[in-house]
Formats: sequence, C-alpha cells, structure tokens
Amino acid sequence: KPPTSPSRRAGLESDHHRGPARVHFVAIRHDGRERRGQHFTVSRVRTLRIDVEWRTLVGAHTQQLELITPDGSIYQRFTAPVESVTGRATVVTELPVAGSWITQHSLEGQWEVKVYLDEAATPVATESFTLAK
Repeated sequence: KPPTSPSRRAGLESDHHRGPARVHFVAIRHDGRERRGQHFTVSRVRTLRIDVEWRTLVGAHTQQLELITPDGSIYQRFTAPVESVTGRATVVTELPVAGSWITQHSLEGQWEVKVYLDEAATPVATESFTLAK
C-alpha cells in the first residue's frame, strides 16, 4: 500500500487533473458590473474579487491566500475558514483596488496569488492576474 500523501492527510481527495482548488478573478467595476478574467485595466476596477473554488475538500480547514505584487513582494495575506462535507466549497476574498495602495503607488503588472491549506508550506493552487494602466 502506498504511503498517505500530505494532501490526503490534510483532508483532500486526489484529483490529479486539476488539483484541489481553482482560482478565479472577478473585477467589480465602479458601476457595480462584474467582469471575469485575468487581465484588468486598473482605472476601471473598484474591487477585485478572488474566488477560490475547492473541489475535493473534506472537513474543516483554514485557507491562506498570499497576494504577490509584480515586483515579487508579499502585498497581503488573507486567512479564512473553509469547510465542506460534499467536497465543494468557495472562499471569496475582496481586494480593494480603487483608492488603495495599488492605485496610489501604480502597482500595475502581473500579480500572483498562492493558495495554501492549513499550515502547508507548498501552495495547492497558484494563479496570476494582470492590472494594466
């Protein structure tokens, strides 16, 4: 019998094709309309919503989301509880863009999001998005 992997011990069932979590980005514009994607014009975005969709999560856990600026610095870390009996759950994180440090300091470029489960040192999902002028 093969040894139990750390992800299986953490309450994740195996899903080799896509991993246990997917990250989606939704720009909420100043008029309230939403636009999904990975490339956004910073002046049109009021808030960026980061949706982490868990597909194979079992039990109660803690999600940690790390937001990395275009220059590689950690911009912010978000921690949220996530729990599922069915294996599916979504954690929504809202990142203010308009009037924030992002626009005040022109932090345009490619950003990276890393998602961790519990105290794991390796992210279970990594995705990027671009904020352009």
